[in-house]
This record gives sequence, structure tokens and C-alpha cells, in this order.
Amino acid sequence: MSAVPTEHGLIRDADTKRELLAVLRETAALAEQVGMATLARDLTTVRLPKLEQEQFHLVVLGEFNHGKSTFVNALVGAAVLPAGITPTTATINHLVWSEQPRARAVLLDGREVEVDPHKLADWVTIEGREASAHHNVKYVEVGWPAEILRERLTLVDTPGVNDINEQRAEITYGYIPKADACLFLLDGAQVLKQSERAFLEQRILRRSRDKLVFIIGKIDLLAPDEREQALDFCRTHLERIVPDPMIFPLSAKRWLAGDKAGSGMQALLDHLGHYLSEERGRVLLDNGVSDGLRTCGYLRQNLGIKRRSLSLALEELEERIARVRQELSHRKATLRAMHEKIRAESQAITANVRLDLEEFVGAFCAALPGEIDRAGGDDVRRYLSLFIQDKWKEWAEKEGEKVSGLLERLAEEIIQVTNENVAEAMATLARELGPAEARVDLEVDTLKYDVGVFALGALGTGIFLFVNTLVGGLLTLAAPILAVVLRERASAQAKAQAKEAAPEVIRKAAATVGPRFETIVSDFSARLSDFVTAAGDALHRGISEVLDRALADRRAQGVDAEARDVEIARQLESLGQLERRLEALREKLWSTGEPPA
Repeated sequence: MSAVPTEHGLIRDADTKRELLAVLRETAALAEQVGMATLARDLTTVRLPKLEQEQFHLVVLGEFNHGKSTFVNALVGAAVLPAGITPTTATINHLVWSEQPRARAVLLDGREVEVDPHKLADWVTIEGREASAHHNVKYVEVGWPAEILRERLTLVDTPGVNDINEQRAEITYGYIPKADACLFLLDGAQVLKQSERAFLEQRILRRSRDKLVFIIGKIDLLAPDEREQALDFCRTHLERIVPDPMIFPLSAKRWLAGDKAGSGMQALLDHLGHYLSEERGRVLLDNGVSDGLRTCGYLRQNLGIKRRSLSLALEELEERIARVRQELSHRKATLRAMHEKIRAESQAITANVRLDLEEFVGAFCAALPGEIDRAGGDDVRRYLSLFIQDKWKEWAEKEGEKVSGLLERLAEEIIQVTNENVAEAMATLARELGPAEARVDLEVDTLKYDVGVFALGALGTGIFLFVNTLVGGLLTLAAPILAVVLRERASAQAKAQAKEAAPEVIRKAAATVGPRFETIVSDFSARLSDFVTAAGDALHRGISEVLDRALADRRAQGVDAEARDVEIARQLESLGQLERRLEALREKLWSTGEPPA
């Protein structure tokens, strides 16, 4: 069982909670009045019930293949979720308190399906039959008798933040704002990659620097000095992003295996126990204030654009909208041109792999006779195939690292250009239609455009799996060719046959390895092209909706534009009052402190 204590601090400041709930309800009503039904629905169906029930969401984040599901299992003290060496999680998984194990799948249409908790793999993994059949799973809820879950705490396991599947990635990113605290899992073997730093800088920490606890996992794979190096590296780079980061190196696998002292897990559990006991109530209230202020920001931007469109003559408004559309078309054309760059660069990388492969095969074939001469006949018969495979694996790992670097640099360049085009288009919209007294800083969900979102990690995983299956593949490939060597009894004859047969094995292996590398490059480039296409389409669609709405609203008002402006002014005044009340609640919350339970 988990060692986290059950006495989680609940909200004791009933007056602050009651006032905050009232403000959020009024904010939802104003959002409905303004016409932003989605925002109103989010407040009334998600944010308000969560605060009313004092549900605390502890979310586990991290790139896929970093062992998040194993880590979640360690937190609850049992192998609840399926875990393995390959990326598995395809859904959001809620772990909640239950006297007996149970599970249910909640679908997007509101229906629920009972699930056997011992057959979760069918529902929550990429390969699961039910997960493939039900593409409309909102989340899977798993009830379990773990102490950490007892007092209305929901532990959330997520797909990777740079999952190769955009739909699964979107699920994770959409969930982040709902988190009350986040445990960000890093891989001890490749701690804090550039894609992770970019994700943390651009998204998570922009809004919630104090929500994060960092975990360096898989330390059982590192020697003691390597652990210290990983921790120092992690701390040095995280301190550039957030002051005094909380970092816990640990091995979830060792904890689950019963090695409590050697796992490093208890230090994290002690920290979580203190945090949940002392800070939970105040954090819940503060996150509620953040939800309200964020919604108010969206409302202010929307009203600002509406008011500006009403202040312009219809003809001038149409001219401004035409300029925005022209800029939008230009940006979309720029993004389309990136496809040719992706194609040319990927072809160059593929050609480079072919050249490296030819050089390796030539050098290997030339050096192998000397290696055979230096070995005894028995060693040749026993170890030749393993020797060949080890050399291939060594080359493939080095080549994979090189290819990964080249493709990651290409991806970062493409994504940077994409982000710049998105920013320019949004700046044009703000300049032409923003309120006269202030620049509109439109809050667009740029997550899908960020480097951290794109599947840079997927490339490394693809090569990792490829290299690790290479040994078995070459064993099968080499078996019939090297069988003749194994039959020879005399050492001299075995060596002669080995010199004759081994080059053929090497060339056949090259015929298998080369195309596999080309497929990896091709698949990655295709995903990068799809990313650019999706970014362009999303940008065009999103801004076009804003323009269409502004123009339709202006035309609909006609001669009543002045009356509509008065109404918007009244709505802005109400909005200002709500924002001031929320800020006052936050000031009170952090000046006096919310009493712990």
C-alpha cells in the first residue's frame, strides 16, 4: 500500500469558498449572455462541481516511454495499470478511491461502460481491442483501495505529452489546466531533453510554476555517479525555468519489487503527504480563482473585438477583415512551401544513411577475415553470428543517434517557422480588430504548434525498438548461411567457410537494415508534413471563425450599433467587477493563508 497519509487537508475557509463559488457562477452567467456557451458550460459542468466537492486532481505528465504507468502503480502500491517497455497508455486514466477494485469507461457522449479491472489493457493501451473499437472514450476511471486516493484525490495517468498520435496528445494537453498539481516524470537515462524543456517553458510553467514536482525515474539503470550527474544536470537546467525546483530521483520498479530503501520513493511520498495535508485546501481555492480569471480574460478579448467592430463603419470593417484574410492566405502559402523543404531534407538524410551503410559494409567485410584468423575454430563456430550481430547493433545505435539529431533539428526549424507564422497572423488580427485602447492578446491553443508537442521522442523510440529487434532478426537471417560453418569440424575448414559465408550475411543484413532506416526517416517526415498541414488548417479555420463572427455581428446590428455598444460596455463593467472580486479573493488567500485541516 502507499505510504501517503490519508488526513488530506480540506477547505476550512467556508466563507472564501462560498464567495468564490458565487463569483464563478456569475462569470458563467455572463459567458452565456455574451454568447460563449463553451466557456459557460466548462465552468458549470467541470470547474464548479470540482470545487464544490473539493476534488483534488494530481496529474502525472511526461513523454511517453518514460514509465508513467509504472510510476502511478508505485504511488498506489499495486500493479493496477498495464505497463511495459513500449509506450502503452492511450487514454486518460482516473484512479479514485474504492473499497473494492472496479473500473468504468466514460464515453464522450456521456454513456458509461463497466470494465473488468483485471482487463484494463483492452481499454487503456494503444494495442487494446476496446480502445481501438471505442474512439470516443473520454477517460477510464479505476477504483482502487489505495490510501493516497482515500480523501477525494484523483490520480491521473496521461498519454505522453509528445505522443505520436495527435488525438492522444490533445487529450493530455486539454487536461493540463484541470490539474491541481502535476508530477512531471523524466527519464533518468536521458534526463530533461530539449523537447521537454521547450514544453515546460512554453506551456506548463507559463501559468503554474508552483504546481510542478519533478521526478527522475528509472534510477535503477544508473550507477551512483551517473545518478548524481543526472540530478545536477536536471537541477541546473530547471533552475533557469523555475526557482528551487522540487526534484525526486527514484525507481518505481524497485519500490513495487519491495526494495523500499533503495527505491528513493519514500522521500516523494513524504513530500506529497505534507503537501496534501498542509496546502491542498488553499491550492484548490487558488486554482478556482485562476479558472475564473482565465475565463474573464477570454470574455474580455471577445468583447473587445466585438466592440471594435461596432465602432467601425461597415465598409471599413470589411476592409480590415480583408487585410487580415490576405495576411492569413500569405501565411498559409508560406506553410505550404515548408513541405518542399521537408521533402528535400529527408531525402538528403536518407542519402547520408545509404553512404554510411555502404562504408560500414565495406569496412566490416574487409576487417572480418582478420578477425576470423585471430579466433580459434571453436570460437568461430560458436560466436561468429553473435559477433556479426553485435557489430551491426553498435553501428545501428550510432547511426540512429545521428539520424535522430538530424531529424530533430529539421523538426525544430520547421516548427519554429510555423510558430512565427501563427504569431504574425495573430498579431495582424489584433492590430486590425483589437480594441482601440489596448492590444488584444488572443489566447489561442498553440499547444499543437509547440516543439514539445511534436513527436520528437517518437523517433528515438522507433530507432530504439528497431535496434533491439535487430539482433533477433539477424539471427534468423544468418542461420541458414552460417549453418555450413557450424557443420565443419576442422578449424581450418570452419574458418575458410566463415570467410566465404560472412560477407554474404553482412550484405543481406544491409539489405534489411537500410530500408528500415529509410522507412523511419520517411515516416517521421510524413508526420512533420502532416503537422504543418494541420497547423495551417487550424490557423486558417480559427481566425476565419473570428472574422466571420465579427462581420456577422456587425451586419446584424445595423442602425442599432450604438445600443449594442452600450450593452457591451455594461458587460465589460460587470466583467471588471468580477475580476476585482477574484483578485481580492486571491490576495486574501495568500496574505492570511487558508487554514489547514
